[in-house]
Amino acid sequence: MTTAHIHRDDGQAPKHVVFVTWKAGNAPAFEAAARLGHHVTLIRSLRMEESQNIDFESSPYAKHVDQVHVLRDATDIDALRSSIRAIHAERPVDGFVATVDALVVPVATIAREIGVPFTDAHAAAAAKQKDRCRDILAAAGLDSTRHAVVAGFDEAAAFAARTGYPVVVKPARGSGSEGAHVVADVRELRTVLTGPRAAGAYRTGILVEEYLSGRFVSAEIGLAHGRFLRLAVSERSTWDRHEALETGTTIPAGISPEEHDRVMEFAEAVIEAMDLGLGIFHVEIMIGADGRPRLIELNPRIMGSCLPNLFRLAGGGDIFELLVRIHLNERVDRGPTEFTRHATVRWFGAVDAVPRPERVPDLGWAAAEYGADLHSLTVRFPDTDTIPPCRGNLGNFGEVQVVHADRATSIRIAEDIVQRTAELLGMEVTR
Repeated sequence: MTTAHIHRDDGQAPKHVVFVTWKAGNAPAFEAAARLGHHVTLIRSLRMEESQNIDFESSPYAKHVDQVHVLRDATDIDALRSSIRAIHAERPVDGFVATVDALVVPVATIAREIGVPFTDAHAAAAAKQKDRCRDILAAAGLDSTRHAVVAGFDEAAAFAARTGYPVVVKPARGSGSEGAHVVADVRELRTVLTGPRAAGAYRTGILVEEYLSGRFVSAEIGLAHGRFLRLAVSERSTWDRHEALETGTTIPAGISPEEHDRVMEFAEAVIEAMDLGLGIFHVEIMIGADGRPRLIELNPRIMGSCLPNLFRLAGGGDIFELLVRIHLNERVDRGPTEFTRHATVRWFGAVDAVPRPERVPDLGWAAAEYGADLHSLTVRFPDTDTIPPCRGNLGNFGEVQVVHADRATSIRIAEDIVQRTAELLGMEVTR
């Protein structure tokens, strides 16, 4: 596939940007790279696209890609390496973009081998190995969250006996809240770790951690040429019946300027201690009752799902253009983001297993009632007879995005729409 859109208004030669797989929410990055006048190559991963039920050929962003290479599974590092080396031999690669958790480390490894600037491979691997990340930060004096990788229930119970309940159980490597649980007592711990799904959920190891309480936020931070770019602090919401499940985000967070600076300073210190090098990073943080930030999770990639779009709706600008420029190792001169609105997303899925409705109900009432405040409302059921209970981000079937000048109003409208949609569906949803 080839399109002729290469041009540069600044007179410089176009660079070659290689995207390794894609997600629907991050497809606008193709358009950003093309708009900047670069040659865009995409390495597709059919297995990932099928799991997300997305189709590149029907994507409006397909027209912004110059060349496409198709792999069955891009997480196969040997196949990925072979593809990248062939691409690099034909037209030298200037920068990579990888926004999928499972591919950041493989891409970083190959980029290092061929001499292309990217997020540091060893640091990205350490960030994704959650206990290793905590060990590095503890050695740097930044994080003291008690944690352990355990072999099974007995060791996890011994840890919980020392720290006290509740505790957090999660895969040692993983994303999307899949397999994560806040466990209230020993009975629940036994159920989580000895149930029929335990072997699959914790195949990368079992991490048990001290429970952190407070306000859940995330810091979105860029790093280019040793300079941090403070992009946003977002506030996160979770389901009170399964606290590890995120139900939404608002950008920017409703925190004080002092708290904002404290969160950003902590996130910068975390990224610096991990020595990630360059990129845009998503740092999940808990602000304790004492105002102290504590790390929940460090992701060596840009924020996922629709959050880059929320950033734009809130007035932050095109974060994908910034992402491309950073990964082309450009020097970026950008001050702190000054938002003009509050953008909120709420995701929802089924609380319990329910028969899949025959059709999606008419959702036109939401636009009629909320007008320009409603950016989007989508309901897409899985292609199964039964909708399974939602216990991770991949289990959501609905999403609403709202933008408003007032933070509380933005959140209220989104939550009202979820409630009314659930009533129309006749089912209880996560919210």
